[in-house]
Amino acid sequence: MKLAGAAPLLTYITAQDFAAKALGAVGKTTAKGDIYSSIGVRSFINGRGTWTYLSGSLELPEVRAAKQAAAQHFVDIFELQHAASRRLAELSGAEAGMVTSTAPSGLRAENWCWQRQKTRSAEPSTRTRP
Repeated sequence: MKLAGAAPLLTYITAQDFAAKALGAVGKTTAKGDIYSSIGVRSFINGRGTWTYLSGSLELPEVRAAKQAAAQHFVDIFELQHAASRRLAELSGAEAGMVTSTAPSGLRAENWCWQRQKTRSAEPSTRTRP
């Protein structure tokens, strides 16, 4: 039943691929390199900034290269998180750092850490929350 619901999309993708191959056979070109055009999504010039609903932001070539290099190896994720935390601390001057996927994730993690620190402490905390 789930496959039946996906049939229109699968048909569209197959038709687009067939059309691209047919046009390629007669020497015409398509926007094959544009993944979004291949599924019928329009791209645009972003004049608003890094809004999540506008795809966030484009990656710098250096970021793309670092991701590609990292994708060539398996690592222990906990070891990676600790190393990233140490490096972020060095760069920012904070006691630790954490990489999150979105700003709300970071706020939630900060709240969790704050609550955990509060419950671990035997004496009342004198630190005020920012």
